[in-house]
Amino acid sequence: MRRRIAAAAVLAIGLMLALVGCTFFAPQATLIPYDASDGVSLNVGDIQLRNAFVISPDGETANFVGVLINTSKSAQDVKLQYVSHVNNMTARTTVDVKMAAGDVISYGNPGVPQLIMNAINVQPGGLLTIFVQYNGVSGKNVRIPVLNGQDPTYGHLQPTPTPTPNPAICSTAAAGKGIGCPNPTASGAPSN
Repeated sequence: MRRRIAAAAVLAIGLMLALVGCTFFAPQATLIPYDASDGVSLNVGDIQLRNAFVISPDGETANFVGVLINTSKSAQDVKLQYVSHVNNMTARTTVDVKMAAGDVISYGNPGVPQLIMNAINVQPGGLLTIFVQYNGVSGKNVRIPVLNGQDPTYGHLQPTPTPTPNPAICSTAAAGKGIGCPNPTASGAPSN
């Protein structure tokens, strides 16, 4: 009887050590960084891009959604570049985002203007390549998902067209205040 108890105890201890031993060699899943949503993330020097994706029902006009974070103690001019396709020609299009020191801009939140990307030529379900760079620091490419926005969670993020300025009310004074006129120096305004 004692032999059976001793054998069972040795077997139980051996089985327990074998099962527990796996946890000593396997990486902890909670320590593996990952993007917990539909977007992707990227670090370029002092600039962080978090949960980035675009909403584009037609694969042409897209609304950029994500968070840009300037972790430096100085202002940065962040450039988001992508390839646009117009009239069977391709061009590199740059969107400038001016960020103050420590600035956090969350595109896709109420009160933050949409950052529209035109002529992306990537159908929903695909990946749009964006090059992120700032103030002479070497940039990096990131491939962000293109979603169609049919999910109710993202329904309010459909790209809305920028109103066409009315030349009758557009004046130098009004343009400087962004009233009725495009202001190419505004934060997030696209430039070529």
